[in-house]
Amino acid sequence: IWLSFTDTRLGDLIQGSGPWIGLDNFKEVFTDEHLRTSLINTVVFGTACVIGTMVFGFAVALLLNQRLKGNLFFSIAVLLPWAVPSLAASAIWKWLFDDSYGFVNWALVELGFSQFKDYAWFASRNSAYVSIFVTVVWQSFPFIALSLLAGLQTLPKETLHAAAVDGANAWQRFRLVTLPLLRPIVAVLVVFSTIWDFKIFDQIYVMAAGVPDRAADTAAVASYREGFALSNYGVAAAVAV
Repeated sequence: IWLSFTDTRLGDLIQGSGPWIGLDNFKEVFTDEHLRTSLINTVVFGTACVIGTMVFGFAVALLLNQRLKGNLFFSIAVLLPWAVPSLAASAIWKWLFDDSYGFVNWALVELGFSQFKDYAWFASRNSAYVSIFVTVVWQSFPFIALSLLAGLQTLPKETLHAAAVDGANAWQRFRLVTLPLLRPIVAVLVVFSTIWDFKIFDQIYVMAAGVPDRAADTAAVASYREGFALSNYGVAAAVAV
């Protein structure tokens, strides 16, 4: 926070910080096109990842709660993405989305979407964010799914049975009974997911490196570039704050 109000460069670190400049760094954050875009990217992309993670996590939790045959192995498979380090997962998914030999393009072409032959996912911000969104949700949903599954298994069975007897269909039981009872857990998970997705760094740094003009940078990546690549620690600290 202190650095964000100073004009601190590499040489100034010998004395701890540079001269005090007040809110000038924050003005630069909101007037510089790249830094301003990185903040917008963080809010828009982070929110999309939170929604995607919660929806997919809820769907998997409901599926696991059905106690179907083979759920034990499915539960183990759900845990695997969470166990993979973010940098390794990002490198793997970047290869999967490669325009020349990636599995994703090959699979889409085989399914009849010929426009995806040699499609360059990382040539623009929007298409790059699609691939990064898949990666982030794939890594984030296991914690959400298992937490919600624990909540689903504590719900009073008689309440759900009574709703079914009263004529409520599956969607009505979920919307009017299950969701309200899980509201405290859902609220906490939304907070956790928001914290994780708004400070996203690894996936953006690895997968969006080839996007022109660094258009896909988020605030965390922009702060890193300003501080460690350009030695502009005051602006980097302002972006971080």
